Amino acid sequence: MRRKPDARRVGALVMVPTTVALVLVGTASAASAATGTPSGAPPAANGVDVWCVSTTGAKACFAAYGDRVWVKDTKANGASAAGTIQGPDWSRQCINTSGADAGWVLCNFDVPEYDEGLLWAVNNPFIGNESSTEIYTSGPI
Repeated sequence: MRRKPDARRVGALVMVPTTVALVLVGTASAASAATGTPSGAPPAANGVDVWCVSTTGAKACFAAYGDRVWVKDTKANGASAAGTIQGPDWSRQCINTSGADAGWVLCNFDVPEYDEGLLWAVNNPFIGNESSTEIYTSGPI
């Protein structure tokens, strides 16, 4: 004998994907990723409005004016490199998929002003080496 599905169980199963979709939509504005475009080198790091950080296989720089992130793949290992800026409730990731011989790539983001955060350099995003430094999202006045 086959049992009829319980209406509460069916309703709960329908709600789970809807809840997950709402959570994902809600966080989409807080985090974003972009593949960088070829660029020249970033301005020199000064610890006031331009910061850089390195790890084995990647170097990333952030300029507060313009909310720009540069990423350079520094190790020919077939893995991408990424530069991530992260604030209290937002993050942006710039990915260099061009390889070590291609030089710098640039991503231009829009981030909240007057926030403290972190700049990460990552080799092989999500599983590789990483290193970070503190940043501030507004330059000197």
